[in-house]
Amino acid sequence: MGGLPAELAALIWRRDCPGCGAPGEGVCPDCRIRLRAVPHRVGTVDWPPTFAAGPYGGPHRAVVLAAKSHHRSDAVRVLGEVTAGTVRHLVAEGAVADPRLVPLLLLPAPTRPSAARRRGGCVVLGACRAAAGSLTAGGGTVRVGQVCRLAEGARDSVGLDRVRRRENISAALRFDTGTLAQQAAWVARTGATVVVVDDVSTTGATVRQFSLACAARGLRPVAAVVVADA
Repeated sequence: MGGLPAELAALIWRRDCPGCGAPGEGVCPDCRIRLRAVPHRVGTVDWPPTFAAGPYGGPHRAVVLAAKSHHRSDAVRVLGEVTAGTVRHLVAEGAVADPRLVPLLLLPAPTRPSAARRRGGCVVLGACRAAAGSLTAGGGTVRVGQVCRLAEGARDSVGLDRVRRRENISAALRFDTGTLAQQAAWVARTGATVVVVDDVSTTGATVRQFSLACAARGLRPVAAVVVADA
């Protein structure tokens, strides 16, 4: 009986690497190196310029699944670190202003509320919050604005071509007008940079249509970052 609490804790709080399952606490050294690879431009998105930390395979895929399918909070934090690393790369390349000099607003891509509940919270929102914490560790201002969700009755995009995916996403966007107005006013007042964040890009429809809708409402992204490009 004395070992039961520890055994239960091991089931609830996984201690293996979320990227490959190797024993030990946290991301293993090999996965850490692979997750820090130089981000690449996603070719399926014409606007905004979208950058992926890696392909949808290996540790990138495993960490996304650990967060979304296995509800691992440590994996969500890893997604945040990967997102922050991509933002830092864009800052170094001059594509995004340094948040120590110009405030930054991260906009998590929308998801269905029911999906967020099944996962114990919105994974992309959690990743954005973790990224904001990492990016402000050395100073600066980074805000996270959840301004939109997807309608529960939205049609599944699987099997749709690119044009129909875009139409489907556009019809499913539901903006929180109060939060949107607050974030747009803050961006207008501070000159903050806006960046959209998502976990995986397939056709790029979600990032593109969400970004276009945000731009039409006063929040024009300069870039988007995703953990993986499928």
